[in-house]
Amino acid sequence: MRKLLFFLFILASASLQAQNISTEQLRKAYYKLNTDSATCAELYAKVSKTNSPDNLITGYKGAITASMASHVKSKQEKIKLFTNGKKLLEQAIAADSANVELRFLRFTIQTNCPKALGYYRQADTDKRYILSHLDSLKNTSLKNKISEYMLASATLSAEEKKKLNAGTKK
Repeated sequence: MRKLLFFLFILASASLQAQNISTEQLRKAYYKLNTDSATCAELYAKVSKTNSPDNLITGYKGAITASMASHVKSKQEKIKLFTNGKKLLEQAIAADSANVELRFLRFTIQTNCPKALGYYRQADTDKRYILSHLDSLKNTSLKNKISEYMLASATLSAEEKKKLNAGTKK
């Protein structure tokens, strides 16, 4: 009986690992990454097994991998995770540089990582792009999440926050 239960457990685990994670699941969990290391580790475990051809999934995979670097202790592991995540995110943006959501993901990483890593040069460009193209997003929930994040960001000026607030009240 125990062997049967063990076999079923292994089978169930394998089928869960084979499932791809949806963009919507990634969006919902993404905002908890910096504050909750358990959520970050769980999401990283899921997304690292995903080999989706979807460019947006690749972007999230990169952002999550880079975020995971802040939750590990080993300096080598931090650098490895951050470098791999950055590479995936840049790959996704290179394939679709007009995607507001991908640019937002890069903005969140660049404004939260240490300047010593040298990954901050597109933050201002991405911020301007996001602010000027936010209204083009069809997904209202995503648009609201991005607006909330941007309004809470220390990188926006009072003027930019005022314009963003006015735009979200339309």
